[in-house]
Amino acid sequence: MAKRGRVSARQRAAREAGRRAAAAVRLAGARPSGLRPQPQGTVAGVPRPARAADGATGPAGNVAVSVCAPGCRVCAEAREEFTALRAASLLQRRRLDEPDRYPYAAGKHTLHRSACRQIKQGIGGLEGDDSPRLHGALTRFAHDGTLTSGWATHLRVMEPAEAAGWVKERTGPRGGTHYRLCGICGPVRPENA
Repeated sequence: MAKRGRVSARQRAAREAGRRAAAAVRLAGARPSGLRPQPQGTVAGVPRPARAADGATGPAGNVAVSVCAPGCRVCAEAREEFTALRAASLLQRRRLDEPDRYPYAAGKHTLHRSACRQIKQGIGGLEGDDSPRLHGALTRFAHDGTLTSGWATHLRVMEPAEAAGWVKERTGPRGGTHYRLCGICGPVRPENA
């Protein structure tokens, strides 16, 4: 029997699920004041893509990066940013192939070894420009703001000097750390940090 005031993990999960369901119902019924309802073909003021029957092929062969109708203004405006994010992500993935040269990797707040299983899961395998995961990626990015792990990474693979700079950026003026070391791979703090 649980002591008074203590709640099991199962009870907490059930309570949280109930709260989320109630919040979803409230949000579905309520609309913030001052906002007009969006026309049927838009989401948050951005027009939904007009789907082309065959899709526009991307710069690298047979995969349709944009499935919008040719000449979609929203996709055209986002193409440069999409290409830059894709190139940066491919660079990070290629760095994983050289663990001796790039021994560190970092997420938002955690420093890892580049061989850590969390990094492998977060970045995934290197996929070329003809990957099926790229199909419609520009459209999803431009219209929905979606960054999937099929073409974008949110991790940074670094040399020891870059890792030392990353640690230095996240160290306070009195020596307090604003980052964590991974508990799975246990990286050694880079020198000169």
